[in-house]
Amino acid sequence: MAFLDKLGEVAKNVSEKANDSFETNRLTGDIALQKGNIQVYQRELGEYYWAKFAVGEQLDSEAMLICDKIVAAQDKIRELEAQIAQIKVDREAERAERKAAKAAEEGAAQTTQEEANRTASVTHCRECGAALAEGQKFCGFCGKPVE
Repeated sequence: MAFLDKLGEVAKNVSEKANDSFETNRLTGDIALQKGNIQVYQRELGEYYWAKFAVGEQLDSEAMLICDKIVAAQDKIRELEAQIAQIKVDREAERAERKAAKAAEEGAAQTTQEEANRTASVTHCRECGAALAEGQKFCGFCGKPVE
């Protein structure tokens, strides 16, 4: 009997701990919810005072300092966005230059290849590819006429 009593007591303790843990977690969740609400209310309060500042209403000195910090941060954001825009313009210009250089290289390579083909057509037989002497009228290897 003592064993069953002890087993029942252990089960009761485990159940109480589980209930306590569940209740603690629920309360912790409620606390987090209230903290989130506070942040929303603070944001609303800030927006209220910001609206007053934006229309030129005079606020107390501490609120004015905070508003000045916001204005300075907004100015910094605009400056940083301008830098980003300039970087994009510079990169686009660099890409355009590289594209133009590549096109010029490809054009030069194509011209060089065309010249090589013309030279090859004069110095090599078109039929068998054998080397030809300048001014030769027939291929010495296959006998075909040189064009």
